[in-house]
Amino acid sequence: MYNFSFQNIDKDEFLRKYWQKAPCLFKAAFPSPANYLTADELAGFALDEDVESRLIQFKPEKQQWSIEHGPLSQDIFQHLPESNWTLLIQSIDSWLPATQNLLEHFSFIPRWRFDDIMVSYATDQGGVGPHCDNYDVFLIQGEGQRHWRVGAKGQVGKQTKIIDGLSHLDSFDPIIDVVMQPGDMLYVPPETAHWGVSVGESIGYSIGYRSIQSNQLLALLTEHLSENVEAKDFFADDYRSNSNHKNRIDPQVTKWAQQELIKLSKQPELITELISRQLSHSKLGLFSESEHPNIQELSKNSFIQLNKELGVNWWINQDKVVLNIEGESFVFEKYLITAIEKLANFERCSLHLFKKPPKAVDFPVDLTNLVNRGYVNLVN
Repeated sequence: MYNFSFQNIDKDEFLRKYWQKAPCLFKAAFPSPANYLTADELAGFALDEDVESRLIQFKPEKQQWSIEHGPLSQDIFQHLPESNWTLLIQSIDSWLPATQNLLEHFSFIPRWRFDDIMVSYATDQGGVGPHCDNYDVFLIQGEGQRHWRVGAKGQVGKQTKIIDGLSHLDSFDPIIDVVMQPGDMLYVPPETAHWGVSVGESIGYSIGYRSIQSNQLLALLTEHLSENVEAKDFFADDYRSNSNHKNRIDPQVTKWAQQELIKLSKQPELITELISRQLSHSKLGLFSESEHPNIQELSKNSFIQLNKELGVNWWINQDKVVLNIEGESFVFEKYLITAIEKLANFERCSLHLFKKPPKAVDFPVDLTNLVNRGYVNLVN
């Protein structure tokens, strides 16, 4: 368990010892605690029908939980009690881009693993109850205090559905038991029991990391095969020499299906292409094109930067570098790998890095396409 500033830790040591392995506490992780929103501003987001929000309440006198999904009405907030409730707003990074600054502290984790930032406001004793998630999360304490208990990874015990949209663990033994102060942070890996209870009013930020699931991979392969005319081989039963009156599935059918799946698994470029495109979609896809430079305005002295609201990743396909942005692929020559890596990390990138080879007469075509899409900003 770390007990010093998150800024000074050995990130590789954290990845080796804790990432997806064990929970971890960082006391005073941030010298300047996150302070992006007030309770009233959060309530305003909950009124918006486009914003995913939840209001979770617990009534001690009835030992009863309730959950309401947004958009919420103003009347609800006027009749809420003074304690035992919490308001959750998902994907605040899309609605309030300033919160994306938090992600700069986690650049040692690939951005394609990032899901969203959730912000929660809780009154005294407010929380969502003991639970576990299937994703990695960094819990950053903003304003106020919260009492957090966290168990060991994998030891989650029985989970009971309380109401639709809310399940609780019956019990767990905490290995971390702490009252978080502004600037403190917890890392909680998947399948790890945790329970936070607000001490007075408080605001917290949850940075969640997910990845692709096997069913999504199969869906991507299915979609690819349905669109690829050349990959529609039919099962052939030229082996058949005996009558089959009982309509039983031949074992050869299963063997053929296995071989087809194996053939697909032996195409790493295809699988990487499908996965990288899928993972380059930002969660809500709310990127709004801002005023962008004309390609003619750019010179060798210009600096460019990708819009931080975009979903981005890159990979190497033989002698090409493929940059994926919001599900679309842009292909560059391999000698531009340094420039593409900087762009994909949302760094300020000099056009010197896009220097033209002797026979080229213009900027790379897909750099022009990036500019024309409004994905690139001209920076000083």
